[in-house]
Amino acid sequence: MYRNFKNQEKMPGKNSSFRQEGNVLIYSRMLSAPRELVWEVWTDPQHIENWWGPDGYLITNKSMEVKTGSEWRFTMFGHGMVYENKIVYQEVIKPSLLVYRHGDDKDTMGFTVMVSFEEVGDKTMLTMRSIFESEEIIAELDRKVNAIASGQQTLNKLEAYLEKIQ
Repeated sequence: MYRNFKNQEKMPGKNSSFRQEGNVLIYSRMLSAPRELVWEVWTDPQHIENWWGPDGYLITNKSMEVKTGSEWRFTMFGHGMVYENKIVYQEVIKPSLLVYRHGDDKDTMGFTVMVSFEEVGDKTMLTMRSIFESEEIIAELDRKVNAIASGQQTLNKLEAYLEKIQ
């Protein structure tokens, strides 16, 4: 589906990549953990608050119910800023796919995220596609909050957390 990438750069690690095609950011990461564990760490509020967010940020969960039509609400704190977040799950297929809308109550720069969890032996290939309204919104978010590097940092934290708990 995504073949002609205008930007491509390697993330840390030989089994990771990042690319952008138009209004879509695509992060892939081979994780040394079974798919069921990666799913649990991504969907359990006890786990996710230990790794979610870019470097220098912490979150506090308000509510999290991972099922189609339900929400995850949390506050992200870091670098002197506070961000209220709202995720609405559009599709949940355990343990292989999450599709959700990520934004806030105003949803002025919200975006849709598709996360696939592919079992590869005893590892998991995680692919996260963030779909924005336009390339301009990606550029603005990258200027304001370093959005592209933040996605890479979040997956770095996920990988480190998985290594720690195994």
